[in-house]
Amino acid sequence: MSKERKEFEKQFYALYKHYHKKDNGFKLKEANLNYQRKIQYFKGEDFIKFTIVNFEEIKDLVPLTEKKKDASQIAKYLLESKIIIRVERHRDDPKKKWPKKLTLVRDQSFIEDGFYTWSIDANNKMNSIKLAAILIGVFLICLFPIWPFSFKYGIFKFSIYLLIFLIGLQVIRLLLYSIIRLFGYEFWILPNINDDSYGFLGSFLPLYSIQRLTDGKLEIALRFIGMIAFFALIFLIVQEPHYFTNISDATGQTLDDVLIWGKEKMEGKQEPLHRRAIPDLSELIKQAEEDSRNTQNEVQNENLDIRETQNDL
Repeated sequence: MSKERKEFEKQFYALYKHYHKKDNGFKLKEANLNYQRKIQYFKGEDFIKFTIVNFEEIKDLVPLTEKKKDASQIAKYLLESKIIIRVERHRDDPKKKWPKKLTLVRDQSFIEDGFYTWSIDANNKMNSIKLAAILIGVFLICLFPIWPFSFKYGIFKFSIYLLIFLIGLQVIRLLLYSIIRLFGYEFWILPNINDDSYGFLGSFLPLYSIQRLTDGKLEIALRFIGMIAFFALIFLIVQEPHYFTNISDATGQTLDDVLIWGKEKMEGKQEPLHRRAIPDLSELIKQAEEDSRNTQNEVQNENLDIRETQNDL
């Protein structure tokens, strides 16, 4: 970006911040632009409405030289100056009110029912704080080998419990979906949890989704069979609860073994795998001697059995 362009965009920082103030009623949504980066975008009609309501504060922030200065004129000027850019719904995005995937539009004329994004990003302290946090995080990760043992073991336990939580969440989601599906409904906990296009916070919204399905005869028959199998499983668990108890005990024992293994690994008590897989020369000689003694003992025992047999005869 040229120096002239940077200076030109600085003129609009105050305008940009005015539209991005929190709780100002101007709707900004997040989306993925061409599967490359996250952007904030807005609707043209919302831009016009907000500009009309706040016209007195906005009109002096736009360096228009023409006498006519209204909301539509401001929008067209920002578009022509490439301060805002028109985007549209990506062809892979489902038909929703606010798309989550966007792409650029060749026709950059202003229309009220279109979507737009800002081409500038105002400098703020939060960006500097985020950058500093990233650098500190990378630095701390590089120093992981010299961390105190309690910190390293705590990170290990946290990672194990987090993995268990994520796997458990997926299993619970699938089980609830399968059970409720038997009654003709599609139910998901955190339906967007596995969709990267919604961003981090968007992946946790909504908390659940439920929809009634119109099944055909085949689906109804499969649901009936599934209900029989489900109630049979419940009956088996009630009659033989030790099956469930054995699974729970085995899971707990496995978790304890993993935590013990991790602790011994960090303390250096675990022998490296390559050393355990390839024995050294002394171990091979020792093993050969033991095999030789075992062979001699077996031969002696056989001879003794033969002599006892001959004496009996």
